[in-house]
Amino acid sequence: MIRDERVQSFPQTIRRRAFLTNTVFLVAGGHFVLELFHQYLPVFFPLFRAEYGLSYGQIGVVTMVGTTTMALAQPFFGYFIDRWDARRITALSVVWLGLIMAVLGFSSNYWTLLVGVALAGFGSAAFHPAGASVVTKATVDGRRGRAVSFFAVGGNLGSAGSPLLLAFGLGLLGLRGTVVLLPLVLIAAVWLVGGLGSESRGDREAHRQRQSRAGQGFLLGLVLITVFAMTRAWFQLSLITYLPTLLEDRGYSVVYGGQMLFVMSLLVGVGSLFGGILSDRFGRWQVLLACFALLGPAYWLFIHAGGSAQFIYAAAIGFLLGCTYPTTVVIAQEVWPRGLAMASGLVMGLGWWPGGLGATLTGWLADQMTLDRALEGLVVAPVLGALLMAVFALALARRGGLSMDTTRGMS
Repeated sequence: MIRDERVQSFPQTIRRRAFLTNTVFLVAGGHFVLELFHQYLPVFFPLFRAEYGLSYGQIGVVTMVGTTTMALAQPFFGYFIDRWDARRITALSVVWLGLIMAVLGFSSNYWTLLVGVALAGFGSAAFHPAGASVVTKATVDGRRGRAVSFFAVGGNLGSAGSPLLLAFGLGLLGLRGTVVLLPLVLIAAVWLVGGLGSESRGDREAHRQRQSRAGQGFLLGLVLITVFAMTRAWFQLSLITYLPTLLEDRGYSVVYGGQMLFVMSLLVGVGSLFGGILSDRFGRWQVLLACFALLGPAYWLFIHAGGSAQFIYAAAIGFLLGCTYPTTVVIAQEVWPRGLAMASGLVMGLGWWPGGLGATLTGWLADQMTLDRALEGLVVAPVLGALLMAVFALALARRGGLSMDTTRGMS
């Protein structure tokens, strides 16, 4: 009798796993189109500045406002998403952001642009914790790291393609070329809203019950992981911001600096794909500690190298940074299982926002001494991150470990 039940349930298991896999790829695709809609501003600003006479300072304010609304609102959205329909919010936030970014080129003045970018930031703030929550709840076979890796890679590919797509539209139609996004927004709306559907009342109730049984979670661990994410953002944004200038100061061409950034960005994407997979195999904090322990020496060698060796070290830096992104999201969810979306919003939003402050600090230090010396000092960030993970591991051991199955079976 037991054998017959297993035979009968096998097709149902296959169908359920196929549905869950489809959900992961749908959310990863949603992340792709969200970033495809959102990351074109660097190629948009020169045209808008020429048309309306914006200063560099005003452009900086637009960027800061967009980053702030996107980053700081994520934990707040995450808190409510844990109590609402995360599937529906995932789909609708992509549509919200896409519609705003598609008409941004019709902004008639600086203030309209500023408000539009701020509102679009709220769409991104809602999507990231909702999408991460949906992906985690749809993964029932112990491969949460792999699933979040696919989610992360979708966003990386969209970010890479956004300037290319909009450069084409802006070249054809000028500022109003942002409208080339509109057909893609409509396709995304039908695809995501129809494909993801909505959580049933029973699913939401089962999810709430599992959250209530999860207890209070590991608050110290969540704090340590969030601060760890801040050190990563400080390091990554500072390096990306000042690397081309450093290379030009050393006599290299602008093209060389662009090639270096491309290699680093490409390997961030590769690392994002493998980071979650490695964490499923070897453990979450183990991967984070190893990556940041290796990141410091790799960066020091990069700063003092030249020629082809510098490209190798740049690739290593990108890969190590990429590995930490999905792993950080998953471990935050596991230390705070009663609030998957809020934990995701903390490390993806609040954890990313201080990167701009860190880049500002690095620039101030460069003004006080030299850019070479300031960027040498940036090695402090990965060292601090490695120390934070060592403290996390010790605190976790004292607490008696952490169950990695807190969300298994959620749907």
